[in-house]
Amino acid sequence: MSLYMNVCLITTAQPVDYSRFLPREAATLAGDGFNVTLVGLPAGSNPRSVPGVTLCPVVLPAGMRKPVTLGPMADAVRQARPAVCHCFDPWALRIGLALKREDPGVKVVYDSTELFPAVFRDRTDLAWPVRAAATAAVRHLERRAAREADVIIETNATRAERFRRLGRTPVLVQNYPPRPTRPPAANRDVNRVVYTGMMTRERGFPVLLEAFSAVAGEKASARLLVIGRFDPRSDIETRTTHFIKEHGLADRVRFEPWLAYDRMAKELERCGVGVILLQPERENDRTGQPNKLFDFMAAGLAVLASDFPEIGPVVRREGCGMTVDPTDAGMVSSALVRLLTDPAEVAKMGRRGRAAVEREYNWDTAAARLIAAYREMLGHRPPGAGRHCG
Repeated sequence: MSLYMNVCLITTAQPVDYSRFLPREAATLAGDGFNVTLVGLPAGSNPRSVPGVTLCPVVLPAGMRKPVTLGPMADAVRQARPAVCHCFDPWALRIGLALKREDPGVKVVYDSTELFPAVFRDRTDLAWPVRAAATAAVRHLERRAAREADVIIETNATRAERFRRLGRTPVLVQNYPPRPTRPPAANRDVNRVVYTGMMTRERGFPVLLEAFSAVAGEKASARLLVIGRFDPRSDIETRTTHFIKEHGLADRVRFEPWLAYDRMAKELERCGVGVILLQPERENDRTGQPNKLFDFMAAGLAVLASDFPEIGPVVRREGCGMTVDPTDAGMVSSALVRLLTDPAEVAKMGRRGRAAVEREYNWDTAAARLIAAYREMLGHRPPGAGRHCG
């Protein structure tokens, strides 16, 4: 019989190997002595094994039918016999609160990884009545979380404000990367600009292409590396192909598919400037603090980023890059030219960013807050003092 308290991490929106959930939060809790089950969507490939963590992938229907088809995932959570339900999205929260009603001894953690009311409100691919209904449902669930959840976790202070208005003070557990362990790269190409993630209009990819076409005309050595995939819900791939051909950029822009985290880190270390051009129309983007900001800093890149509340202050405070109006391709182009014509300053920015991650913006600091929140929730009891599995 195991003496470890059962914790069930639940996501209805992400695969079980998602970077925040498995290698960071699940691994941290398991390392502190909890018996962790991670219930979520199937992984795209064989996820790595983490000691003390059991993965339980569950297939759910896509789209807006998900909220009424959570039965298989709820069953998987019940089978884990959790003492703590750690919920990463509103529909996961719905499962956790249902188990808490069945057994008031179950603790519920709501770990809000997005500004979920805005996520559904801004889904322009959905009809307005569907968006309105989903937004109302999410707001209702988050009000319940404010009343009933034992702990609320947020990723930054701006997003935490909605819970403060409801009388709760969330614990901040940011999306920081692992502390860098490899020495800084020696073969960095400071003229290589990198974009990572989904290529969408909302993430500023068309603005970047327009800006880079101007940069390429001034800097013969400039190159753009794009790691990710095109948004399948739009025509951005067709538009990008046409733009690159029209502007003669085929030998200046290289596309790579999604890469595993370790491979991504190595690829970033060969670049000079990392670009984040989230656009302002979606509140979830305006209030976010994207993982890639700290991934770029950890890799020693200078950062060129949208001047948003949770991004700009970090870049300016640490002196690790420049901020811009992400809607202004001319401003983005000028900033890139300025960076690419001063490789010594780019190198200094990269070193300052990496030093900041080594000092503060790393998962060790976030993990300490997560463990402290669990210890306080459980009355400072060790993991073996609660419900255990047979």
